[in-house]
Amino acid sequence: MKEIKNICCIGAGYVGGPTMTMIAAKCPHINVHVVDINVDRINAWNDPNTDHIPIYEPGLASLVNEARGKNLFFLQM
Repeated sequence: MKEIKNICCIGAGYVGGPTMTMIAAKCPHINVHVVDINVDRINAWNDPNTDHIPIYEPGLASLVNEARGKNLFFLQM
């Protein structure tokens, strides 16, 4: 069985963004790419000020800060 090294999720909304953030946080050996057609949403996920993340979940902002740019990437399609 091959080891999974990359994951791509289409959609950075209420399901894709938080779920992929958790996978990136728990599996630092996996590169996680989240893509969306909504440039404003992607910009919000990539904003250094995590107050602008488009979804609120307790602890989500700190997980995004830890993983973003290392193994978690938000990209426009």
